[in-house]
Amino acid sequence: SAFQYNKLTSITIPDGVTSIGEKAFSGCWRLTSITIPDSVTSIGDGAFYGCTSLTRMTIPDSVTSIEDMTYWGCSSLTSIKLPEGITIFGYALFRECTSLTNIAIPNSVTSISNSVFQSCKNLMSITIPDKVTSIGKWAFRNCSSLTSVTFLGDAPKEGEEVFKDATPTIYRKPEAKGWGDTWGGRPVK
Repeated sequence: SAFQYNKLTSITIPDGVTSIGEKAFSGCWRLTSITIPDSVTSIGDGAFYGCTSLTRMTIPDSVTSIEDMTYWGCSSLTSIKLPEGITIFGYALFRECTSLTNIAIPNSVTSISNSVFQSCKNLMSITIPDKVTSIGKWAFRNCSSLTSVTFLGDAPKEGEEVFKDATPTIYRKPEAKGWGDTWGGRPVK
């Protein structure tokens, strides 16, 4: 909570800092830009929660852990580059990021937690890497613009109501295993 609810508009984190703690910039609604050095390896729960003016962000490849709710409510976020190396998309990571239209999930991700993209109303398409083995409850709930989800691997374990209030078509590779005619209540092609 170091800068929680602060009125700062931009920040450069100095080299040598290794982690951004829980709620460090939470509620900094005027923050438009932040520079994170390669020395940072982890970003804590809700670090940028409610930073409604943040439009884009690059996370250095040194970061291997991004915790729950980190970008929840970053409603102006249109672009984010995530590092290869993270394995889990934590709970509600991008919930209510209503300006996101697409996002590249790193190939290292193996699990997508509950409510990760819930209410990302402008998210149109997404590709799920082949290492993903589970997708949590409500992961794409209320993603009303989502038209396609492409899976590059075998069918992952599905959480409850993954696509509640969303109507995408699911696409898979012909050689992938475990797929039926539907997944998460949506048609599979």
